[in-house]
Amino acid sequence: MYGARYYDGQGIGVIPMVPAADVDLGERQPGENENYLSADFFALIRSNHVICLNCGRNGGALRGYLAMLFAKAEMPNEVQQFELIRVANPNTLAIIEAVGVKRVNMKVSITEAAAVDLIGDAPGGGLWQDAKRRFGEAFRGLTERDEELGQLRQAERGSVTVSINVEKGDLAVAKEGLDHLAAEIAEDEDAEGYVIELRNNTTIKPNEVSSKKTVRIDAHANSVSPPQAWDAMREYMGELVENGQIEV
Repeated sequence: MYGARYYDGQGIGVIPMVPAADVDLGERQPGENENYLSADFFALIRSNHVICLNCGRNGGALRGYLAMLFAKAEMPNEVQQFELIRVANPNTLAIIEAVGVKRVNMKVSITEAAAVDLIGDAPGGGLWQDAKRRFGEAFRGLTERDEELGQLRQAERGSVTVSINVEKGDLAVAKEGLDHLAAEIAEDEDAEGYVIELRNNTTIKPNEVSSKKTVRIDAHANSVSPPQAWDAMREYMGELVENGQIEV
């Protein structure tokens, strides 16, 4: 499905096509020598599964379009009552084992890292609590070098992030170790500030398997190349089926 979320008379974002020192951007109908900002959406539908290009921005428009399409097709009212939702796969460990892990990013807020003594006294002895304590110890060691560095501990916002990855040519045992680390984190109920990047460029976040993949597609006029968009979405749909994240 390929469409654009423009309705006659609706104000939309426009940008002048003629070079100028000052550019006026706004929400109105395009005038002479102006063009629409891209508002196209692509959707690949298979059974009850939907893959959408730029879903974060265009998901609402896609949902509205589908609702009107179902109504025009005179489908029952109950069919028209639906939501597009991101479905989490409960079998996260199977996905990690099937796909493999490319990188694990673990993030702790500066306020938590600065309060390393409090973290150490926190109940529970899981991997995530232990990691936060060690992040805090490392952060304190860095900021204790001098008084000015120590001022960083007063930050109310910000984070300390540790990223662990294994290069493609590294030993298989190292990759297995990274997979095991990701599985341990994913199973830890206290874990919260992490992102696990799989080798197919999808991610696993706390309590969620993110159904998102970044692809590079050539520009085409004010949109993108439709054939490349379809190919990318078909390939991703096949990967989701092969990895067991969705059922056919």
